[in-house]
Amino acid sequence: MAGPPLVLHVSNEHPPVSPDYGFLRAFHELTVRDVLRHEWIAPAATPDRVAGLAAGERPDLVFVQSPQPHPWTEREVAGLLRGLGSPPVVVWEGDAWGGRKRLKARNLAWLRHADVVFSVALGAQAELLRRACGREVRYVPHVTPLCFAESPDPGNAPRGVALVGSRLTFCGVALIADDGQRGRLARALARVPGCELSIYGRGWRGPHARGPVPYDDQLAVMRRALITVGWDRYRGHAGYFSDRLPIALSAGRVHVTSRQPDLDWLPGPENGLHLADTPREGAERVRELLGTDPGGLLAAGARGGAWARAHLTELHALRHMLAGRLPVPAPRSGPWPAIASLGVG
Repeated sequence: MAGPPLVLHVSNEHPPVSPDYGFLRAFHELTVRDVLRHEWIAPAATPDRVAGLAAGERPDLVFVQSPQPHPWTEREVAGLLRGLGSPPVVVWEGDAWGGRKRLKARNLAWLRHADVVFSVALGAQAELLRRACGREVRYVPHVTPLCFAESPDPGNAPRGVALVGSRLTFCGVALIADDGQRGRLARALARVPGCELSIYGRGWRGPHARGPVPYDDQLAVMRRALITVGWDRYRGHAGYFSDRLPIALSAGRVHVTSRQPDLDWLPGPENGLHLADTPREGAERVRELLGTDPGGLLAAGARGGAWARAHLTELHALRHMLAGRLPVPAPRSGPWPAIASLGVG
């Protein structure tokens, strides 16, 4: 009797790899539920190493994360897939592209062999991907790792405002779309009376700069603050936000960030999430929130954390991408019907 379907997972995580990130924990959850079997390939693996798997059991599906560490070519990918018996390919494109940031050949090598591409942004990004690879492009938002969603709040007394996000400039010119707005937001926050501001990330200077934060430490940094703040790049991309938004929600703190198109499915202020159209509006919202009861802010943040745990984790996203191609149940509650309908038609 055949066992659960086998998924070959081509990862983009750099060794040594934590089992908590890069969909590994989500795959583990589906494995222990006997929904599927999971074969993981580190990005350091060469095509020859991956092709050696063809001598064993052939996968029922290949799941590929944004394939950037290894310089894949279309010839390598085509040969690998032939050796594996030409299984269906699902590609998760977890980066935003556009402007000075152009798709790389190693991405295109997999995108052009995909049966479906799941992109964390729609609009201009989806059109870019469709033109580049001629494949179906569907939407999946950034989500929080399960280890963050399940991490208990230590209950320390939070204070101040934490802005988390890097700023890349050259001679004062922003190198990535909307980094200029991120800088204006930081300056506006610094002028808010009573705002104890801490800014985390590369490229910041001045009395509020605290330097970069390792990925693993983001949640702890956010939980030390009463209010967290972000501002996304690529704001013209419908549906886009970085994983910092769901991580901030899972931190259980009120979060103020930028508004992009097609985000009506996200929770609102009652669950601690405030979206702003301009840096000035974002700073004004922080000023208003600082004038309210801290207990009320923490209660709203706790509701946002519960919402993220219930609806916006890597397990939800993985089920969304695999459903319909494997006997994996799609997420049906909360925002997922709306998410599934975006970009269709």
